Amino acid sequence: MERSLTNRLKQLHHLHLQLKDVQDHLERGPRQLKARQQLILQKQADLDEQRQKQKALKMAADQKSLQLKSNEAKIHELKAKLNAASSNREFDIIKKQIEADTVANSVLEDEILESLEKVDAGQIAARQIESELATAKAEETRFAADVAAAEMGLQTRAAELKAALAEAESHLPNEASIVYRRLVLAHGAGALAAIEGTNCSCCYVNIPPQMLLGLRSGQLMFCKTCGRLLYPGDA
Repeated sequence: MERSLTNRLKQLHHLHLQLKDVQDHLERGPRQLKARQQLILQKQADLDEQRQKQKALKMAADQKSLQLKSNEAKIHELKAKLNAASSNREFDIIKKQIEADTVANSVLEDEILESLEKVDAGQIAARQIESELATAKAEETRFAADVAAAEMGLQTRAAELKAALAEAESHLPNEASIVYRRLVLAHGAGALAAIEGTNCSCCYVNIPPQMLLGLRSGQLMFCKTCGRLLYPGDA
């Protein structure tokens, strides 16, 4: 392969790889930003869910507290009736009812305490999620600013590399240009591959000696395994 063509292929490959790296950075920023925004949405959804749980727990605790007050009022009424009982049988019935209601209230008090403990735990969980949400929002704002600041420089660099590619491509011989453009359409930045030692740098398959001789004698050679356009890696 003529030295000028060998150098041109190597130059084109390096330019393609550099352009791909820049384009990857351009795509990576918005993709990572979107992931951060999705995290914020998830944290907000978690917070909303936790607040709904808090509301339900508080309502349950309030309802039990109202029930306890109602039961206590009932017991108070029963105690008044107990003092006014007209017979031993009526006295015993009222007394047993008071005892049963007192036991029921004791259970209810335990349930209220448990509910209030859940409310407290839920408040702690909500505050934790609120903190995480605030942190995620701050990080998203900072990252968005970083992406915006880097984008202009990356766009400028991409334009420079595209211009350099167009210039280098214009110097390719017609035969090489046709093959090269077809491969670029198929493989992008991976259209070309250097020979490292005696192996294709793309698929790492060993290149036969006769192919290496043909490559060095000026022939356009392709890897028979991956189909890449080859050039000497030490060019």
